Amino acid sequence: MTQFIFRRLLQAIPLLFIISFVLFAFTNALGDPLAVFAESRQRPSAAEREMLVRRLGLDRPIFEQYLVWLVGNDWMLVDVRGDGSVMEPGTRKGVLRGDLGLSFVTRKPAWTRIEERLPMTLTLMVPAYIITVVLAIGIGVYSSIRQYSLTDNVITGLSFFFYSMPIFFIALLTIYIFGVQFPRWNLPGLPIGGTGNGSFPDLLVHMLMPVFCLVAIQLAGYVRFIRSSMLDVLNQDYIRTAHAKGLSENRVVQRHAFKNASLPLVTLIGLDLPFLLAGAVVTERIFAWPGMGRLFIESFERADVPVMMAILMLLCLLVVAFQLLTDVVYTWFDPRIRY
Repeated sequence: MTQFIFRRLLQAIPLLFIISFVLFAFTNALGDPLAVFAESRQRPSAAEREMLVRRLGLDRPIFEQYLVWLVGNDWMLVDVRGDGSVMEPGTRKGVLRGDLGLSFVTRKPAWTRIEERLPMTLTLMVPAYIITVVLAIGIGVYSSIRQYSLTDNVITGLSFFFYSMPIFFIALLTIYIFGVQFPRWNLPGLPIGGTGNGSFPDLLVHMLMPVFCLVAIQLAGYVRFIRSSMLDVLNQDYIRTAHAKGLSENRVVQRHAFKNASLPLVTLIGLDLPFLLAGAVVTERIFAWPGMGRLFIESFERADVPVMMAILMLLCLLVVAFQLLTDVVYTWFDPRIRY
């Protein structure tokens, strides 16, 4: 097991370098990072803009910019004026030394901006995902052991309905029903957006609609996935043998069927967990939730490359880590797997 983990980590290192370079090249091609300076009241002159370009290293080739982002620029001198008369040493440490750069918009460290938004994203995404997985397991297993019954057909129909609906439609429909129509019907309506006044009860009330939307859109796919995995296992010979030995239905389903059907579910959860930190872009935008998804869109719109790269690299690292953790968890569900 130790050799397997070490080998996977060695394989991940060059992969992360390749991914980081591709992401860096694409994010730098999205727009003009200095456009944010033109939005201020004191717009920089052409000379000041040229100086900013040199200070930020935007006049250098993309591969050289990537090296500065990666390992820092203590090893080079920055030509401030562009004529060689004023040379200043670089001050950036680089990503490999923990410096993710400064936001072009707020002039704060990119990691500081992530720390500001990450708690709100986890507050929204973690409860939504836990509710989704728990409900999906219960509904999916129940639907599979009652295949083609009325209940199974209703669950299948609702799953296809919610799975085919785009998230923005579900969000707007939820706002219209619970935020607009409920007060008209003299029923207590729900707040449409924001996070409330800071108190925990008010925060829970503001979470109801976005959590409902996230659960509705994810639950449909998870239910279909678990139902399909359970049906594949329930048709195996060893399940019929377990029934023939006189084992109860609950014991067969819980101890034999679900444990073997859960391997694909572990893979799915391992793939989805890292993206909980990325937030829900559409949901956060519609409900004005100050999370990571909204931060990424704001950074994308203003070509804030350091913040975008910090978010993307965080996701890449988490994907690699959770995939490794998923492979390790496999051995607990199926002892036949050896590495």
